Order: sequence, then structure tokens, then C-alpha cells
Amino acid sequence: MAIFRFNSFLRFLGQHKVYTAIEIFGLSVSLMFVILILTYTRQELTTDRFHADAERIYMLGDEQHNMSAYGIAGRLKERYPEIEDYCYVTSAILFAGQDEIPVLTEGKKWNSSVSFVNDNFFRFFSFPLVIGNKDYVMANQNEAVLSESYARKVFGNEDPVGKTLVMNDSISFVVNGVMKDIRHSVIKYNDILLRTENLRRFRSDMDGNIYNNALATNAFIKEREGASLASKAEDMRDYLKTVYWFFEREIAKTVEFIPITEAYYAPNFGYMYNKGDKQLVMILLAVGLLILIFAVINYINLTVAQTGFRAKEMATRSLLGSSRMSLFSRLIGESVILTFISFLIGLFLAFVARPYGERILDATIDLYAILTPMNLLLALVAIILIGFITGLLPALLISRTKAVDVVKGGFRKKTKMVFSRFFITFQNAITIALMAAALVMISQVNHLMKAPLGYNTENIIDISAETLGSKDKVMTLANEFRRLSAVSLVSTSAGTPFNGGNNNTIEFEDRSIGFQTLIVDSAFMEMLGIEIIRENHVASNNAFYLNEYALKEQNLPIDAETFTFYQPDVPIAGVIKDFNLRNILWEKQPINLQIRNTEEFHPWNILVQVQGDPFIGWQQVKDKYEEIVGVEFNGKFIDQQVADSFTVQKRISEIVGIFAVIAILLSLLGLLAMSTYFIQQRSREIGVRKVFGSNNAQILKRLVGTFLNYVFIAFVVATPIIWYLMRNWLSGYSYRIHLSPMFFILAGLGCFVISFVTVFFQSYMAANANPVDSIKTE
Repeated sequence: MAIFRFNSFLRFLGQHKVYTAIEIFGLSVSLMFVILILTYTRQELTTDRFHADAERIYMLGDEQHNMSAYGIAGRLKERYPEIEDYCYVTSAILFAGQDEIPVLTEGKKWNSSVSFVNDNFFRFFSFPLVIGNKDYVMANQNEAVLSESYARKVFGNEDPVGKTLVMNDSISFVVNGVMKDIRHSVIKYNDILLRTENLRRFRSDMDGNIYNNALATNAFIKEREGASLASKAEDMRDYLKTVYWFFEREIAKTVEFIPITEAYYAPNFGYMYNKGDKQLVMILLAVGLLILIFAVINYINLTVAQTGFRAKEMATRSLLGSSRMSLFSRLIGESVILTFISFLIGLFLAFVARPYGERILDATIDLYAILTPMNLLLALVAIILIGFITGLLPALLISRTKAVDVVKGGFRKKTKMVFSRFFITFQNAITIALMAAALVMISQVNHLMKAPLGYNTENIIDISAETLGSKDKVMTLANEFRRLSAVSLVSTSAGTPFNGGNNNTIEFEDRSIGFQTLIVDSAFMEMLGIEIIRENHVASNNAFYLNEYALKEQNLPIDAETFTFYQPDVPIAGVIKDFNLRNILWEKQPINLQIRNTEEFHPWNILVQVQGDPFIGWQQVKDKYEEIVGVEFNGKFIDQQVADSFTVQKRISEIVGIFAVIAILLSLLGLLAMSTYFIQQRSREIGVRKVFGSNNAQILKRLVGTFLNYVFIAFVVATPIIWYLMRNWLSGYSYRIHLSPMFFILAGLGCFVISFVTVFFQSYMAANANPVDSIKTE
């Protein structure tokens, strides 16, 4: 009997292929997005919970920063028994200006991301090793551990253990372990891990005894079981005031312990570790829920649209003795089956779409991790629940209908589509809101990227020089660039407006001032178009140009000749107009800029200005770099660096835009279902109107107008809500666009056009149908 009923259901689906395809397609695509979103958000919300001692691991910081100085955690462990162990994680960005440095192995150079960690790293954390034992890897200072993907990329199927890695042309390490790629952690993925003691081989001022590099490392500490680190925070602060200048000068005022399970979303400053965006996670969850609601609404609308066909079948079964409950159960069961089929298709589509989702989110989406017995059981429960919800209204509608009403044709008169009208209006309102939000967000992001920063960003390539080794090599490369036909100007500098140079914090009148210091050559100001407001014509090599904000910070007039910078009476070479570091959202900061001969400083950056076609210039510079350095080019246009600094904003606007498209698609399907059902319901009325003189155009106008009225109502409902939400969103930006009514008008017009196109064809066919056929059928 069950097989017979299932076959009957399959026959019905086969007889209505278009509806079946639309139902399964809409639900499958929706479930694909839901699966991807839930997998990603689950990863994001459970970051670092896999460590065996996760509840006892903390990141050491202060009230502003989630970073520390190299050596501090070790000193605290010696003094406080509450600390069981500690581990430093320091990125190569500290001395290279970027995560990657060139590594020579097997006769070839590779740009490789490197971090420095304590030798207890694999005992402190629970990152698994593929090759090696956690008690022995990195036992010696010259030993290195590779990531699994890096080992495969560089050595293929060869065993990498025992292979030699050469950095900075002369510093050698031997591979003695391979680890699983680091994922879903506040600790960044790295190609290579080296021991912390090696930092001084790359940067000599990394002295663990004098703590001269504030915010130079991520210090993790493990609380002893039964102890309370929080109870020692004030005592630690008082102690650090005696040994660490950062606390002594009260730049930092409290000692903070950030649980590793919370560090991913901690708001404090930090640049060497992964940071999550909880706003993005909440947006994704909200949109995922909306998509699921849309899918359920569409399924209900499409199923209700077929009630005329199903009602006849169910009436026949009722007359043959089937009870109302059995009819209800049958319809719910069919809904669950269709949901299950859609889930399987959605899961397959999720695997297909995963690379695209990973590109948008800039993260791995580990779909295989969700294929556990518990997760599959939860998925089955969700399928049954969704199937029940989607099938409930159609099942109630059909099972409660009397067989005699169906036979007499009264069923169509009784179904007034109240729910469908509400659902379509709701869908259109959400669609208009998402379209308007996407337009506002995209416009705001473009506004930020094109904001004037006070210096030239066009056609200038920034190349990191810190990984090149000797100064002679840097100057050789710079001179070779000058010979290229597409290059108009070359400058070397220690810092750029985008990276901010070096921070130097001084004491001035009982307060701290943090200067961003740039050491540059004579071509720097010309290339970047930095405006000099006043030139003092000072001959001293020790003189600095100050920006206007720096003068205000030290209460100096524009014609001041000296300022305080670690010592009083430092000469002022001139005053430059304020410009923004990094991007337009960064607050103004004191900047001191010193022009020196290239022989007098070690450049961190080579800036190359190209002329003519930027692509040709880029290619020439890239080819010359790779010819001389022998490693993949690491340069980037400054305007692209600025654009990339808005990655989070671009990602959110792109996601909202994608879901606006999905909302349009699902609304289209829902409107298609409702228009079909509506026209079926009113076929007799249309025939009667035509018999009594209504022409095709009047009928068409009446039918199409009915659906456009729902769009208009949705527009009226959605506009004030999305205007309020977007106004609040824009208020978070100091530099923002005007919230023009055109955003909402365009979104509304877009929805009107899509709705018109969707219902026009069916309405046209109904308006042009022979009225005799519809009246005879009725």
C-alpha cells in the first residue's frame, strides 16, 4: 500500500513536471546556501575550541591590545605559579613587513609564510602533526616544521624531513616535522614554523630581557588547574610597571587575559593573528534564515497552486473510504520526501559551490566535517521539521475540503489565497530591502575606496624590500627599475603612507604621543605629491618634516623651528599637509618624515611609479624583480592596497548583493506559482468578463495590476525599514555617502520590472484564451 501511494505521488509529480522542477530547484538552491552558511558560521563560532586545554589558554594583552612584548610571558611565569606554561607566536611580518619571506630549498626560491614559536608549541596547543612527534619536533634551534600543503607544494611526494631551508641567503634550517594545516584558529596558517630563539637572527633588537618591542608578539599563557589568573591581574600590572616601559609610561594600564576561545572576536588591536567579524556571521545567519523562510514560502505557494489538481485526487480517495487524518498524513509525508530529495541535491550543490563561497568569504568551508552521525541525525530532524512546516498549510487546506465541494467545483471559490497574498508581499518587501541595502553598501564601499587621502595613490607600485637581505641588493634592484621604459620615478623608504612606517611613542608634558615615522629619500615627496606647507630650509640631517596634526599635538605654531622627539629641540625641516595613513577611516595621527640619502638608512620599501599603460609598467617591474630576486613578485599598486583594506566591507556588500539576487529568484518563483493559481481560480470570471464586453487589454491590465499592487504595498512597507537600517549602518562611517531616495526608488523599480515580466506572459495567455473553454470547464 505504501509503495502504491508513493508511486501515485511520483505519477502526480511526473504529470506536473514544471511545478515539480520549480519546487525542487527553489528548495535545493535555498538549502545549498543554508548548508554553506551553517557550516561556515559553525566554524567561526567554535574557533579554537578543539584544543585539549582550551578553557585554560589565554592571550596576554592589555585594555587596548591583544599583543605583548617578547619576553614578558616568560618573566611572568617565573614570578607567578598560577601560570603553568606559555608560548609565543610571532609572525615574520615583524621584520619583513609581510608574512612571507623568500626561502631557498632544492635549488628554488619560494615565498613562504613564517612564524616563530616556542619549542612547546605542539604540546601547548592541539595542532596535529602528520610527521614527527610533538615531544621532539623543533628540539634543536635550527629545526623547522612545515605545513602539510606547503610540504606537498615544495617537495611533492618526497619525504621533507632532513631537507634544508635557507633564509636571508645564509640562515639554514633542517625540516624535522610536518603539521596539518592550521585552520579555524586565531593563530594564522603558516608554511613554516621556527623556534622563537631564531628571531634575533633576523632582527637583532628582539631582546627578551629589555622588552624594547611592544606589541611584537602574541603571548599565550596556560592557567594552572584550579588557579585564578584574574585574581593576579592587578599585581601583575604593578610588577610590569617596574620592568616594562609600556606599563611604566601608562600606555597600558591593565593586564588582560583574553580566553583563546574568545580572542577571535576580541575588539582590541592586533595584527599578527586571525580576527573574525561577528557582524558578518550574524548577517549570514540572518540571511540564511531569510532564504530558508523564502524557500518554505515558495514551497507552500507552489503546493497551494496545485491544490486544484490534488483536491480531485484526494476527493476520490475520500469517497473510497480514506479518513481525513490519513489524507493529512499522506500530504505531510509527500512534503517530507520532497524536502529530503531537495536536501540531497542541495548538499551536492553545496560541494559544487564551495570554492566560490570560500573565495567570497576568504576562508575554508569544511563540508566534510559536518558529515558526522550526530550532524546527519540533526539534518534528518531538520528535514522532517521543514517538510512538516512546508506541507502543513496545503495539507490542512486539501484534507479539510469536502469531497462534494470538489465534485461541484466549489473548492476553487473557497480558497481566497489570503496566505499567498501575504507571503508574496512579504517576499517582495524583503527583496526590495536587500536590493536597496546592496546598492547602498556597494556605493559606500566605492566611496571609501575613492576617497582622497592627501597623497597620490595612482600608478605607484609598493614592493617590500625587507625580504631582499642586504642594502646593496635593494639598491641594485631600485637602479634596475629606473632603467625600465615604463618607469618614471623610483623611491626607497622606511615606511609608506599605507603601512604607516614605524611607531615611536614619546613622553610629552605628562602624556604619551605616538609618532608615525617615515624615513625616505629625496624622490618620495615628489612621487606621492605630499604638499609642503612651510619649508624651513634646515641643513641638519636630523631634521624632520611634521604634519599639521603633529604641531597641534605639541601645541606648536606653524613657524616653529624645533619640536620634542625623545629629546627637546629637534629641528623641524618643514610642515607638510595632513594626509591619511592606510585609508580614509583611520584617525589623524602625528607624522614625522625625514629625508635622508639612501646610504644612511636601510629601506623597507621600493616605490615604483609607472607611466603609460599601468599593466605594461606592472609587467616590466614584475619581470625585472623575478629575474633579479628569483622569487615570485610581491608588489602591489598602492590604490589596490587601499581597496584591499576595505575587504570586510566589500565582502559584506558582495554577500548582500548575492542574496538579493537569490531573493529575486525565489520571489520570482513564488510569484510565478501565485499568478498561475490566481489565474486558474479566476478563469471563469475572465471568461464571463470577456463575454460581457471586456477586451483583452482590459483583462491583461486587471490581472497584471493585481500583482503589481502587492509589489507597491511591499515597497511602502520596506522603504522606511531599510532607510532606518541603512542610516544607522552609514552612521558608523565618518566619511559616508548621502542616503539618496534613488537607492530605494531603483530597488522598487527593479522589483516592479521583475514582477511585471514574471506575470505578464501567463496573464497575456489568460486574457487571450477562448472564454467558451473556461466557462465550459467550470
